[in-house]
Amino acid sequence: MSLKHALLGIISYHEMTGYEVKQFFDSSVQHFWNAELSQIYPTLKTLEENGFVAKRVELQENRLNRNVYEITETGREEFLRWLRSPAPPADLRDPFLIRIFFGVQAPVEDVLIILRRQMEEQQKVLAFSETVLRDRIRDSDKHPHHGTKNSLFWSLTLELAIAYRRAYIDWCERSMSLLEEGFLDAPVAEPEPAAAAPSSAESA
Repeated sequence: MSLKHALLGIISYHEMTGYEVKQFFDSSVQHFWNAELSQIYPTLKTLEENGFVAKRVELQENRLNRNVYEITETGREEFLRWLRSPAPPADLRDPFLIRIFFGVQAPVEDVLIILRRQMEEQQKVLAFSETVLRDRIRDSDKHPHHGTKNSLFWSLTLELAIAYRRAYIDWCERSMSLLEEGFLDAPVAEPEPAAAAPSSAESA
């Protein structure tokens, strides 16, 4: 995902500071993506340099001044161009899977432990998504800059994330069952030797 386009989309709701953008990430899209302040601020600076956002400084007494960002018309056009462009297939890059790929080199008991831990972590995320995140999205339609239509689209992303977590948990359970049944210890069938071709004398 392009961070610059995600920021343009977020700021298109209403003007925000970098810190408010981070808060938006944490309260709305963390079930499938996130960004740190160390990434957000440099990207906002680049967007400003490209004319996609405009920055104004709000002076505050006894506190640091606030840098408030607002999307420009050029930025809105760029965001819509990106939104309408075809998206490449999702890149499934899970560091946990590479461990399982090489699991034959560890005792089965160790692999079962890491699978169970992974399953428990996914269960925690699923529970959080089905309660806290779902409530946040449901309550977002009360926000003056969001509304019911935004809540609907946000719910679509959450439902896919929930389906993914459920499938991941199911995969962990089935993987543990296969290992516990001795799947990796099952003898591998040796290929049958190919039949020798008849000699010229035999075929005569």
